Parts: sequence; structure tokens; C-alpha cells
Amino acid sequence: MAAGAETLGRAALTHDNGRIVIELEQDNEQREMILSLTSPNGRGVTVYPVYGNSLEPTLDVLVSFQDRITPENFQEMIMELVTACPEVYIQEDEDGEPRLLTAD
Repeated sequence: MAAGAETLGRAALTHDNGRIVIELEQDNEQREMILSLTSPNGRGVTVYPVYGNSLEPTLDVLVSFQDRITPENFQEMIMELVTACPEVYIQEDEDGEPRLLTAD
């Protein structure tokens, strides 16, 4: 982790795979992330992985789908995240309430 991230307890990154922009912000103290996915047409979704003690598996899933996630398959990719992370919430519009996702 970068020295600044350790000092602030936060890390952030942005990745554009050409089909979707992934913005990730991690809060070490809260053990959670904010994951924003935005398509080229500006439509987006925000996902809140609360990883607890499962940081490594959560990051593994994020890295595994960063180049293959698209607006068409993002729901599938988010379900991969649900299998690795203890709690995952999704907010599909700015005014909506985040809802807990389950593997069921």
C-alpha cells in the first residue's frame, strides 16, 4: 500500500477497460469499499463491499473481473463478489437505498 494510503487509511483507483469505468475507494478502518461502475452512456451503479476480514479474496475477485466486466455482464461479476465478500450492498440509482445482495 502506498505510504499516503497508510497514513490516511484510504486507497483509491480508477480503471477503464474500454467498456466500463471502475472506480474503487477502500476504507481500511471501516473495512469496506465503494465500487462505482459507469458505462460509456453515463449509466452507473454503486456497490458497497463490506469485506471485514476478507480483504484478499475480495480484491482477488475485483482484479479477476476488472478487464472482462461490461454493462451487459456486470450483475454476473457482482455475484462473483458476493461469493468472496461477507456483505455486498448495491445502489442502482442516486436516490435509491442500498440493498443487500445474497448468493440466492
